[in-house]
Parts: sequence; C-alpha cells; structure tokens
Amino acid sequence: MTDHERTDTADPEQHEHSPRSPRPAMNRRAMLLGGAGIGGLVVGAGLTVGAQHALASQPAAPVVPATEELMTDHGLLKRILLIYRNCGHRLTTGDHLDPALLFHSAQMVHSYIEDFHEGIEEGYVFPRLLRAGKLPDTIRTLLTQHDVGRKLTIAIIRSTTTMDMPGMGSAPGFATADSRSDLARTLDRFITMYEPHEAREDTIVFPAFREVTADGRTFDEISEQIAHAQQQRFGDHGVSNYLDQIADIERQLGIYDLAAFTPPAPE
Repeated sequence: MTDHERTDTADPEQHEHSPRSPRPAMNRRAMLLGGAGIGGLVVGAGLTVGAQHALASQPAAPVVPATEELMTDHGLLKRILLIYRNCGHRLTTGDHLDPALLFHSAQMVHSYIEDFHEGIEEGYVFPRLLRAGKLPDTIRTLLTQHDVGRKLTIAIIRSTTTMDMPGMGSAPGFATADSRSDLARTLDRFITMYEPHEAREDTIVFPAFREVTADGRTFDEISEQIAHAQQQRFGDHGVSNYLDQIADIERQLGIYDLAAFTPPAPE
C-alpha cells in the first residue's frame, strides 16, 4: 500500500495499491505507528507521541487491552454497516433519506476507522505477525481491503456531501435514479467486504497477535500507547463520542431499538 494521504471531500487523493507482497504494502504511516518497534506513535495529522514520554507522563491506571479496544472499534463499524444497509435500501426503494445521515456516517468511518483504527492495525498488529511469519496471505488481503475501503468511503462522501460542488450541486448521489442506484451499490460493496473482514480479524488475526505478544509486557505497552494515542486524538471520551453520533443517526432512521431486530419465535 502506498502512503495514504489525508483527504477531504473537496479533493480526495487516491493511490495505487499492490497486493503482491505484504511488506511493500505497509505505508509510511504504518511504519511510524510502530512497524519498526514500539518506540513511538504517530496517528493522524500532527499527533506524535514518544512512548517513554507518554508512559512517564500518564498516571498508572488500568487500560483496555489492545485487542479488546480493536474489537470495540469493530462493534462501532458494525453499527455503521447497519446504517449503510438501511440507507442502501432506502436509496433502492426511493424512500426518504436525508443525505446528511449517510454523509456523517461515512465521515466517521473516514476519521476514526480508517485514520485511527486501521492505522493501529497496520502499525502494531500486522508488522508483528509478519515478523513472526504468521498469516502473510491474510494480512496481504486485509491491507488490500483497507485500501479499497478508503476509496469506497471517498466515493460515499463525495456522493452525499451537502456542500454544493461545481456542476454537480449538493448530494450528487441523490440527484437521479441512476445515481441513487450507484450509491446503493457502493454501500453494498463496502458492507460485503467489511463483514468478513471484521470477522476474520476478530477470530484469526487478533488471537494470533495476542499469541506473538504473549510475554505480557509488550502487549501491555502496546495497549497503553494505543489508549494514550486515542486520548490525545479524541479526548477523554474517545470512541463514546462517535457512539453517541451513531445512536442519533440510528434513531433518525428508526433502527435504534434493539428489540425491533428480534424476529417472531417459530411456532
């Protein structure tokens, strides 16, 4: 994967990705995140944290284990996939859908899942597995899917932005029946890829990562660095701010009530 640039909705840049080898697929951000060790951490624009300084300046306190944190992030993404599925259905049937709901959901994927969560995976999890000779083919596929996912997210953001774009107006993905169908297909592609992507990481990749950091000290240090980076990037509330936004979108779409997903019991 080539160096992944930060993007905005006005002029996102996309890059070529070669799935031939897992090591060239590591981007510069991944190397800074910890591919070369656990000496430092860079996440997002302007965030640089020396591990020793971070650990020395933070009071000793229990932190969420790295794998648990990553799986919690996957739970957040699963809820966005439910939003995507509901929005895709509305786009296909012609039911009312506020483009802002889909736009803000995609922005959360971009800013948290892709810019932070996947950076942690690419910087801490994948390099250690590769150095241990574990799951090279799986990691190669996961890296390719990270790259494809970012391109799909850019397409969703462009299609749903409420800002006027020259010659396109606002929310161009909602402009015609064809554009709505194209956007629904983009959402479906994202869902279809990320459901097995998350499942494979939760059941294969993260347990393998726990195995190669079984000495405990390395795993604890990584967990502390991830927690500190998250706090520096997102504040004291961390992922809970995103969960609040997701819950609000779910309410507006009528999919917040968990009981509504319960089917009738078979007779």
